[in-house]
Amino acid sequence: MKKINILFVISCFMITSVFSQHVSKTMLYGGLTRQYLEYVPAMYTGSTAVPLVICLHGLGDDMTNFSGIGMGNVADTANFIILTPQAISSILGTAWNSGASMSGMQLNETVDDLGFINALIDSVSAHYNIDQRRIYATGFSMGAFMCYRLACQLGNRIAAIAPVSGAMGTSLICQPSRPVPVCHFHGTADQTISYTANQYGTIVDSTLKYWVNTNHCSTLPQLESMPDMAADGFTVEHYIYGNGNSESVVEHYKVIGGGHQWIYTPVNDIDYTTIIWEFLSRFSLLQLNVDQNIAPSVQVFPNPSSTFINIENPSNSKLIIKLYSINGSLVKEISASDLNIQLDVRNLVTGLYFIELIGINSNYRNISKIQVQN
Repeated sequence: MKKINILFVISCFMITSVFSQHVSKTMLYGGLTRQYLEYVPAMYTGSTAVPLVICLHGLGDDMTNFSGIGMGNVADTANFIILTPQAISSILGTAWNSGASMSGMQLNETVDDLGFINALIDSVSAHYNIDQRRIYATGFSMGAFMCYRLACQLGNRIAAIAPVSGAMGTSLICQPSRPVPVCHFHGTADQTISYTANQYGTIVDSTLKYWVNTNHCSTLPQLESMPDMAADGFTVEHYIYGNGNSESVVEHYKVIGGGHQWIYTPVNDIDYTTIIWEFLSRFSLLQLNVDQNIAPSVQVFPNPSSTFINIENPSNSKLIIKLYSINGSLVKEISASDLNIQLDVRNLVTGLYFIELIGINSNYRNISKIQVQN
């Protein structure tokens, strides 16, 4: 899990938007001053909710170096916000409390990185219009181990993950709250996190098998042919384990001959950063299989509110109304067919919530964000 030198990647992405840049920020959490980089694309206006991508660096690396993977260039055209947090220093350099361990030793075991990332999502959500259904994580080496911890223990917020050159840590307790789509990238010649003999956690095949079984995906993968045009000495095999529960999937890019590295075009045949976004962007929490446009006659107001949320339902159709906290936990649920329905929010903690309306006798469902101010 040593630090990867990605300066060669940075040099490939020097042409960036003059209006957007990674801004260094701090927040106090768990008695520690935590650092992170925030990237907001120039095209962001706040009028519509945008996805959030969390990028996690490897052991001994830092947020500035890892911001050079070029995710900002993708965000400039795809319109999403990026957070690149920095881990706390340990005896071996900056390290995430990811569950990766060796001989019982786990770096920064007392640091609440899971809570920090959760609080960081809350913080950015309070300042920007973040689509809470589309929050993703990617990371390299130990950052990949941390991605798996997020999927295991924060799956109610993280819609999908894309770990690179890492796995599930030996000390990780994995109890995912839902099927989490996973796209795993790994080189077969990786000498830091070995493909077949990982001393810090699970090997690649075991990692994939765990998520295939957990998500109830097809155990027999599809194999997609990848181009082999660059003179890099690598070939890439793309395995797809589909048909998982809740439309989940497990994918694996196996780089034959690849080491502990982030690969990119045109030096290599594929570009990790671009593929990662293409994968992540396909998934969202509370995925809907019905029309998401609520019936025009139904009105929800006021927003924000400190007392009651009113649902005006002139059609008198039966509704199921669910209120979720910002982390996806169900707070309240009622069903009614009255013309005017009231949802009591007087005892709720101030913050962002989601209200989901489901038409029992009609084919619609809607989720919208509301603000409670108490």
